[in-house]
Amino acid sequence: MLKILIWLCFFIVLIGLWKVWFKIHIHRHFQQNRNKQQEDVNKPSATSIGEIPLFAEARIEEVEEYEQQLFDDVCQIFFEQKLTERNLTQAISVQEDVLRKMPAKTQTQIRQLDLNEWSIYWTFYDQSLEYYVGRYGVFYTHVDRFGCEHKFEIKNVYNCV
Repeated sequence: MLKILIWLCFFIVLIGLWKVWFKIHIHRHFQQNRNKQQEDVNKPSATSIGEIPLFAEARIEEVEEYEQQLFDDVCQIFFEQKLTERNLTQAISVQEDVLRKMPAKTQTQIRQLDLNEWSIYWTFYDQSLEYYVGRYGVFYTHVDRFGCEHKFEIKNVYNCV
């Protein structure tokens, strides 16, 4: 019986050592592949004889100008509506109504904050629109495609102390 336990312990130790060696081997292989990919990215490629670029070109995602204009136009319409919805249950319908008019890649979220405050936030690359409902009023903030910030606020006079 003692021999069986010794052989069992021996096999468990062998299996454990094999797994450790295997993990080290895979990790080393992964590091080599990653280093090779980094070298390929950092290595300048000659586009023609004698011409070597000084930097690697970053992948830039192009945004159509009409989509940026559409986002700004929808924000302008939103500002003109002067919406004063304060009920959080209506936030989803406001969010969907505005999102339906925005460009397809627009992202949005509803944030619920302390003291019954909440906001709806729409983003499209560097542009954003926020509808914030707080205890002192309703606030709109829009950053357009040129980086200019536009604000509008409807303050509650009766909540101010």
